[in-house]
Amino acid sequence: MKKLSLVTAIFASVFALNANAYQAESTVSYEHIDMDDGKGNSVAITGKYYFSPIQTRNAPLAEAAFLNKASNIGGGFAYNKLEDDEDLIELQFNSLGVTGEVFIPDTQFYVSGALYRTNTKVTVPLFGSDSKAHNGYALEAGFLPINGLLFAVGVADLSKSFDPVQLAQYGFITNFMNSATVSGKDDDTAVTLRAKYVTQIGDHYTNFEAQSYFGDETTYRLAADLYLDPTLSVGISFADSTADDSDSIFNIRAQKFFTPQVAVGVGYTTIDGADSFGINGTFRF
Repeated sequence: MKKLSLVTAIFASVFALNANAYQAESTVSYEHIDMDDGKGNSVAITGKYYFSPIQTRNAPLAEAAFLNKASNIGGGFAYNKLEDDEDLIELQFNSLGVTGEVFIPDTQFYVSGALYRTNTKVTVPLFGSDSKAHNGYALEAGFLPINGLLFAVGVADLSKSFDPVQLAQYGFITNFMNSATVSGKDDDTAVTLRAKYVTQIGDHYTNFEAQSYFGDETTYRLAADLYLDPTLSVGISFADSTADDSDSIFNIRAQKFFTPQVAVGVGYTTIDGADSFGINGTFRF
């Protein structure tokens, strides 16, 4: 009986551990943009497949993949529509992309890449519409000196195309302003720097992020999240650039995992002349 009880306990503990594991993740997001002279709507769906199952443990559920150094492939689709109040012009962006991240086994090195294509359609009711498609890319190489800390450098072409995964993650306003500012009139390719650090301070985990693009102008974004418990986070971000008369972008956000497999997030972004409200759902399998 004792042996049977021990075997039962082992199987039960293994089952309980795997119950919270996941190997695929999908996020669906919606953003409404309210501009001084118009409005916009943005919808995105992204997905990732991890090469190995991810154990959530007691760390923040939102950071499980990063803390597990989980290599993955993924992709996304985003649709964005902007129109003015006078119905004089309408812009539509359809973006499709694939991504990949590799934490090189038995090393402290990291590489990532993304390829994306955006079809831009401009409609002027009195003159009809015109559409063009353009490709973009992003490449990164990084180093993790300690667990939870990543430094990465790379290159990105944001001139005429949007990465749908970043659109879902940061929102349309932030991505649009970053792309326009960095690329400039000459469609410059940008050099990128990025850092991410997830650590525990006192009784709570925190996430700090910094990102900068060097192109026609330099843009930068700083963000921080506080995990009140493994399932609940609140965060803020700030973005700006070196361009003349640049407007700062502020964002606040929150996310709650109701189960280890299902989360809901909300966000609010503001810049001079526009505000946006977003909601997203994350599903893990």
